[in-house]
Amino acid sequence: MSERHVDQRTRDVIGVAAVFIDNSFNAGAFAGMHRAARERGYELLLMYGPPRAVIERGVGLDRVAGWIAMYTIDGLEELISDGRPAVIFCAPALGSRCPVVRAENHGSIHRMVDHLVGLGHRRIAYIGKSSSGDFIERGAAFDEALRARGLDTDLNLLSDFDECTIFYTEQRLRGVLERDGKFCTALVAGNDEMAIGAINAIQAHGYRVPEDIAVVGFDDITAAQHCDPPLTTMRQNPELLGSMAVQRLADLLEGRALDRLVTRIPAELVLRRSCGGGAAWDAALHAGPVGPTDDWRRGLCRQLNDVLAGGMPSPLEEAPLVWPEVEGVVRSLDAALTGAELPDVTALERAFGAAVAYSDRIEVLLAIVKRIERAAAQQLALAPGPDAALRVATFLDRARLAQQRALAAWERRSVQSLERLVRVNMETSMLLASKQAWLEDRLGWLRHTSMRVACLALPAAHPGPGGPELVIDSLSAVGPGHQALAGQRVPAGVFPPPALFEAASPDEPNGYLVLIPIVNGRRDWGTLVLGGLSTESFADNLQPVSMWTLLLTAAFERYELETALQAERDMLAAAYERERALSSTVRELGCPVIPLLPGVLLISLIGAIGASRAQQILEAVLAGVSREGARWVVLDVTGVPLVDAATAGSLVQTAQATRLLGARVCLVGVGPTMAQRMIALGIELKGISIFQSLAAAISHLTGRSG
Repeated sequence: MSERHVDQRTRDVIGVAAVFIDNSFNAGAFAGMHRAARERGYELLLMYGPPRAVIERGVGLDRVAGWIAMYTIDGLEELISDGRPAVIFCAPALGSRCPVVRAENHGSIHRMVDHLVGLGHRRIAYIGKSSSGDFIERGAAFDEALRARGLDTDLNLLSDFDECTIFYTEQRLRGVLERDGKFCTALVAGNDEMAIGAINAIQAHGYRVPEDIAVVGFDDITAAQHCDPPLTTMRQNPELLGSMAVQRLADLLEGRALDRLVTRIPAELVLRRSCGGGAAWDAALHAGPVGPTDDWRRGLCRQLNDVLAGGMPSPLEEAPLVWPEVEGVVRSLDAALTGAELPDVTALERAFGAAVAYSDRIEVLLAIVKRIERAAAQQLALAPGPDAALRVATFLDRARLAQQRALAAWERRSVQSLERLVRVNMETSMLLASKQAWLEDRLGWLRHTSMRVACLALPAAHPGPGGPELVIDSLSAVGPGHQALAGQRVPAGVFPPPALFEAASPDEPNGYLVLIPIVNGRRDWGTLVLGGLSTESFADNLQPVSMWTLLLTAAFERYELETALQAERDMLAAAYERERALSSTVRELGCPVIPLLPGVLLISLIGAIGASRAQQILEAVLAGVSREGARWVVLDVTGVPLVDAATAGSLVQTAQATRLLGARVCLVGVGPTMAQRMIALGIELKGISIFQSLAAAISHLTGRSG
């Protein structure tokens, strides 16, 4: 592949150093960052790793105007030592230079503890990741909240947990339950993944949630409403958090003074079944009737949003709706009541599709339809019109059908997404098993996703004039004109090139680039670039990216190992051929067959004669006799230090075999020591003529032949 240098243009880019990217909370944060960046005239470049890893690799450093450090400040001081600004996202402050954006942890934990205490809980535990700033802050607020209510804080288990994943928490908490049994009646987890892991451990140990131990989380990730039982949690707004981080950084880049160092985004308590107290949507379902005036429409919209959001009425009348499309459903009900034209099922299906995208729990969707039915009955009772009951019944039938179609479509998309994920994983695994697949198309597995652009950039073998460079090894892009990028060399500091940003379609909601290092403890293999990722599909968002990265790294290692093994095999094969040639030479030198006279062969033996060499001598003698038509074979043993019974036996065997070919053997070079040795061993060389020297043998053979 030819390598061409690419022209670089400066561009306003916001860099994000993120140690975690593969969960729905971070996907929402990135979406908020990207939207805010485009509104302020910037592009988003996400780098997978802490600030320290980003500065050590050097990829993209010169392209970024300012940084957002997510969850850790490790290496941030070095990263911004050149004066570029930075914002810290959900991590501890770094002096007064870098503003911080994070959740409102203090008040959120107090509200959560208040709710649990109100349900009668007195033995409340807390778990969180011991090395995370947010988890530590939530743990401190937990202690404060319990002390303020006269409760013991001895169940703050923050120091016992080193990770915040579902699997780790489940395994770690199982150990605590086996040791201490039902040590609490309620458990506050630092995030939803830990809460879900805690639910799994509690149920595996034979306890019930929430009857024996209530569990609450923090974040309200997508899985929170799908676990069993659905999780009560503090809902953060990750998009708002991400957007605020970009706004703060853009203000710094544009020279605006900041009004505060720390910006906190409030969280909302979402009640579900994991902490008891009844089903949240049941409470919303039985909310009071809406009024008879035009306000009933707005009131119904708000109630339906509350049902979808988790059942708790919004504390703010003008708070943003989580389901703004519900206004179309309410207008349709109004049309049925007033005799206006009813919308078709497709329009209602689009509105319910937005609701299903927010929450696909059947109980919630049924509660929404039930609430619509109740509102329709209330309005019919207040102002019945001609044929209104029939029109409302038609509307309700269409609404139920639209809701079912929207749910079925969502489930089909989920199944298709998982099917694509399986295909992606299978093809990625093929890179581990097939050298041909690796050489032909290293990014072929991405064909089963909807990503708009992907490329694999490898370190150039030799640096360019400005330092290290990357070579675009493989490219997968939607749209024409981007394949020309393949083979281009790009200085590492200004990677990726502008054309990759364009290929990601930055004006789209997910049009940002993600740089993922392909590294392990042995070496840095290169950089995988993904762009235009969808958050609606599991196979197309960031959740499986860690798995893909591991598989891709393993493929690099396997190919390098296979290449090294092949080189070693080639080296060994060459060494074997040299050894075989040398062995053949040694064999020839060890038993040289020399035509001495017409019909006479001379074989001069030097060194000890073992079993293998005796066989070699026999084969050489017989071959020489046959080839030369010899009548005599002269074996010169002057250089043989020792003749034992085995050696003598082989000589006799050689003589007998030679006689069968019509030739005879004579032995020369037997010295006094050898002769005495042979007499002592009782060796008789029958059929072999013996001469004192080679000259005597030649004289005898010449005279005889004459």
